[in-house]
Amino acid sequence: VLFIGDSTNRGMMYFLMERVNSSLEDWGKAHHTLVYQNLNRGQTQVSYSYYPQFWLEKSQRPTFREALLQLIHRSRPLLNSNQTVLVVGGVQWLNAKHLSTVQEVLDRESLGDILVVVKSLGMGFHLPVDGIRSLSLTEIQNLFRENENIISTAERLGFEVVDTFGITMGRHKEFLAGRCACHFHEVEKLRSSKQPDSAASTTKWNRTAQTGPKPSSPLTVLHTDQAGGTFHVRGPVNRVYSEILLSRLCPRSREEVIR
Repeated sequence: VLFIGDSTNRGMMYFLMERVNSSLEDWGKAHHTLVYQNLNRGQTQVSYSYYPQFWLEKSQRPTFREALLQLIHRSRPLLNSNQTVLVVGGVQWLNAKHLSTVQEVLDRESLGDILVVVKSLGMGFHLPVDGIRSLSLTEIQNLFRENENIISTAERLGFEVVDTFGITMGRHKEFLAGRCACHFHEVEKLRSSKQPDSAASTTKWNRTAQTGPKPSSPLTVLHTDQAGGTFHVRGPVNRVYSEILLSRLCPRSREEVIR
């Protein structure tokens, strides 16, 4: 399962990892590329790439095409079937052109048969917060129209869709701590927890982290038992759309593979 997007996608990824392995023993606010190997008793690999890298100068930011290609190359080998899943999306940066780029890149990389799940736009920045930009009513209306365009484009391309715009619109009181005012999840460290079954334990994962902005940057391999402790992803809104994601990943024909 490959994720590309901002921290909202990262929250979905960690929810998925905790669900699959019955525990979460590695976590971080990653703004680069991560590859988690040997999940689900060695049957599943999860990778993640943060996009867009807004903190870089515009001239230095990887394009979406470059970021997606980097994620694919870091995640190989990949099967060209619906056993490989790409989850793409974020709060407000995604548009229909990105989805066309996804299709072009997958065709070029001989991955045209993988399952693509689009997480649509979400609310955030629509409440006034000191020091943070906020959206006007007109901008929110434009965001709604853009979300509709994303959904129709995704369906035309044969992608699955998790529409998070409506889910997040009415849940603004459930924003969790964070200056970006768009987080619906937090990861908390559990003070005490039962040791997970050795067959499902996440301590056997390898986490590969790429810290540089360029595809040629070196990778650092970290063993997750360095993180210490057990974590839990909390937040009812994140849980709702993560459960919808799981329903897209696990139709009956593939349900046993992801369990």
